Amino acid sequence: MSDEDQENEKEADEGESLELVEVDEDEELDELEVDEDDELDESDEVVEEKVPEKGAYLIIGQGDFSTVMSNRGADDPGDNTLSAPHAICKFGDMLFVSDGGNHRVLIWDQFPEEMGEPSNVVLGQEDFADCLENRGLSTTLDEMTSGLGDENLDGFTISKAEEDTLSMPAGLSVIDGKLYVVDSGNHRVARWNGIPSDDGEPPTLVMGQDNLEQNEANREGLVGSGSLFFPTGICSGDDQHVFVADKDNHRVLIWKKIPFSDGWNADLCLGQKDMDERDANRGDFDNVLQDTLSFPTGVFYDVENDKVFVVDQGNNRVLIWNSLPRDNGQPADVVIGQKDFVSRSPNMGKGENRADQGSLYFPNDVVAGKTGFFVSDSGNNRVLYWKEVPTENGQPADMVFGQSNFYDNRHNRYTKANAATLNDPYGLWLEEEENPDWVPLEERPEKKPLEESLDESSLEGGVEEANTDEYIPEYLFKLFIADRGNSRVAVWNELPIMPEEEDKEQDDFIEIEDANLLIGEDEDEDYLADEDEDDQATPAEELPSV
Repeated sequence: MSDEDQENEKEADEGESLELVEVDEDEELDELEVDEDDELDESDEVVEEKVPEKGAYLIIGQGDFSTVMSNRGADDPGDNTLSAPHAICKFGDMLFVSDGGNHRVLIWDQFPEEMGEPSNVVLGQEDFADCLENRGLSTTLDEMTSGLGDENLDGFTISKAEEDTLSMPAGLSVIDGKLYVVDSGNHRVARWNGIPSDDGEPPTLVMGQDNLEQNEANREGLVGSGSLFFPTGICSGDDQHVFVADKDNHRVLIWKKIPFSDGWNADLCLGQKDMDERDANRGDFDNVLQDTLSFPTGVFYDVENDKVFVVDQGNNRVLIWNSLPRDNGQPADVVIGQKDFVSRSPNMGKGENRADQGSLYFPNDVVAGKTGFFVSDSGNNRVLYWKEVPTENGQPADMVFGQSNFYDNRHNRYTKANAATLNDPYGLWLEEEENPDWVPLEERPEKKPLEESLDESSLEGGVEEANTDEYIPEYLFKLFIADRGNSRVAVWNELPIMPEEEDKEQDDFIEIEDANLLIGEDEDEDYLADEDEDDQATPAEELPSV
């Protein structure tokens, strides 16, 4: 090959390599443009902003929203710790909490404004570091009767009460300026002449026992109008009547006047025909009726509307009397948590793990006010809310505290506890006041047409904001929830935000437009062609009928 031919071949090779480079650069540019377009498309996607969930604004008994250990993980309690709290009560600026796991009641002289604030007074113990039931005192049943009928429990050791001790305190109430504490394990209600101010201060009157040193169930087994067997809830409403949920006697006792001496007899009972009866559902456990009770735990009297509410825990329901009962065993008017008065299964028969909008599983307490109607649904780890007191049997709730929807019921949602979760909620307390910013609808200024109401400042917030009225509640509220399983009291001052309603029952089904189509098959491809049989179509395999 001549020098000239070699030179021409070299130039040709260089030209081909240049063409190859140009092609590669074009391909890279094309890929770059595609990637940039993809990035632009991704950036153009509108991500729907998730509305933050509303929860408690304050926690009492823990230092933060995620801590849930009893006594904050310490061996001994302190002045700002709790263990399985049962109930809450407020009187003026003072706060009372029955700390059941520590067998004591804590009192805050001023309402805590921050998490972790210490209490000022302890009842039932000598100091804040003690937590033994009845301060560790005990006795045997050869000295005392068991109160359980004919059972022979001689030699069985039980905790012994003194006038200033407590055993599993539950319900709390301030009635006519006097503090009442339901001392469940001692089968009594203790009353102080005012508000205690010293640690370990003893009460001055007892209900359910002859004196403050006795703690037998039903006063040696004699059921009557003045006896109690593991009572839990208490309320008044008018500083005159006293209502006590006498849990293990399966009744609610009503005193028409405040007791004046130890062991004062009640005037009425609900759930039983007479004062000397104590069987669940009046002796036929599964035969629940409109006038029977099984392990009632909470009672509330709405004096303004003259309604009485009783939490019938063993029958998984709440009973409502539309007027103050006048006779023993008077039947209720409305039932919540069940579709009728003769049903008693958890969650309306769906079972322990299938809650819904109107079902209950082991409810514990109830409160009502101008804000609405609340029930602590302990077994479903939530609190249900109705905007108004229900008037129909089985009426579904409007909102739920502690769960993100009406169908989940796991404690703390099987995740780390936070401000919006609950674990075995028990006692409730509702505090309300008029909202100074609220204006009646008829007094509100007339709304301008959209085009008139829009100006430069309103346009900054968008058309929707400029044309929407801000919701202003008529009453401000604080809902106190004894979050027993989390060893804390959660305080809410806003109603939870509910997600859009979903038909939960449809979640388990797949919608099929044509039952003869295989799942995943395109509706247009009704037949499968077989090339070996002159394109004769073979019908698709039929699905079994549903």
